[in-house]
Amino acid sequence: MKLILFRHLKLYTMNTRNEYESFKGLLSGKQASTLDRTTLLNCVAEKTKLDLGSAQHVYLLHDPCDIRKPHSSDLEDLGKVLSLQKTVINGYSSFNSVAITPDNQEVHLLDSFVYSNSQPNYVSQSDVVLIKKDGGKTTELKNKKGKISLEKQALVDKGTYQNGSKLAKTQISKTSALLKKEDRTICHVLDREFDDATMFEHIESLGDEFVIRLKLNRLSNESQTVYTPKGKLSKRVKQKKIIDKKFTQQGNFGIDKLDIKGKVYRQVEGLVEWETLTIGDKTYTVLRISLSLKGKPLFENPMLLLTNRKIENAEQACQAYKTYILRFKIEVVFRFLKQNMGWETFQVRDFNTIANLLALVFFLAGYFKELEEELRNHPLTNFLCKLALSKGKTTLFFILKGLEKLAQYQEVVKWMEKENITQQQIDEFMKQMKGENTFP
Repeated sequence: MKLILFRHLKLYTMNTRNEYESFKGLLSGKQASTLDRTTLLNCVAEKTKLDLGSAQHVYLLHDPCDIRKPHSSDLEDLGKVLSLQKTVINGYSSFNSVAITPDNQEVHLLDSFVYSNSQPNYVSQSDVVLIKKDGGKTTELKNKKGKISLEKQALVDKGTYQNGSKLAKTQISKTSALLKKEDRTICHVLDREFDDATMFEHIESLGDEFVIRLKLNRLSNESQTVYTPKGKLSKRVKQKKIIDKKFTQQGNFGIDKLDIKGKVYRQVEGLVEWETLTIGDKTYTVLRISLSLKGKPLFENPMLLLTNRKIENAEQACQAYKTYILRFKIEVVFRFLKQNMGWETFQVRDFNTIANLLALVFFLAGYFKELEEELRNHPLTNFLCKLALSKGKTTLFFILKGLEKLAQYQEVVKWMEKENITQQQIDEFMKQMKGENTFP
């Protein structure tokens, strides 16, 4: 309850020292009764399984999310992530999964895993590929940054290493198994960082569908003529990029209203092109989607998607595109967790507590509808909703709005104290703003 009302994870702001120590001990695993992330996340997943009921089609949206701690330096296993400006800063990584149905599209939380690229068992996927390819032949194996330690090589040989790619496959398998039903189709939706043949094959092995965005440099099966600098025909075979080739099939569609980062476009024209693509010994369908407004492209480059769905006509191709764009719903979850649940504001230092605390927030978000009913009866909620001018309504939106106004008021009070501004001066200024007095 307090985490919701205070909207941050700063445990030291609890009312008493004993309350703080008790709550921290509950999460750290250092006392008999421990609230661990496995228990919390299993509760969330089971709730989603129950909520989905007999739904025949379920989309599982998977996405990594960086937990940025740019001003922290002494947290346990603190790793490196990218800032919004794409610079390297301190932080942790997470991989998250939610479920929706194509008919309802209400978001149901499933799973979240927090990790760090500075943990002892972390091995980057590029190093994993090098180590597996080498097969123990080279004692001093090197990557672009230098020597790969024998400890990391041993982790890969034993299969006890950890990285984002491995965690993603584990979580995809786990969520698929949880929601699997005989008469249910499961489709996994992922962004282009998972443009990887092993990921395609992994999801296929589960008997599930996928729609995954491809990188712009992904090659097609079509070869092209290559010439030497002197204009002679080269013997080298080169494949065309998918983004540059001519597709065999295409169809048109329209979007009445499209919202892109707050900017609304109306009557958008869409072109979807598709054909088969062989990767290794597997054949999939690749789609290229181009959006335009009055003949002018909305984006510099088209979107490339890959799916193992059977695409036989323009309607099915458009449906694959519509499935992918539902991925934005998991980004809304991250925004909610960060803005309203304080997912990046924790100040505890040991990694186990951090991971458990973040799982608790994920749990609270998963049960928010039920918790909202309890919040209605809390003595603070009516006050907060009145402050938000809710006109008698008691909802989560107005509770959070009220907290926002309260925080703003506290900032003004601190500023007044710092600048020695009196309430009388503020009142006089407000009168002047309303035109009751003129400025000197």
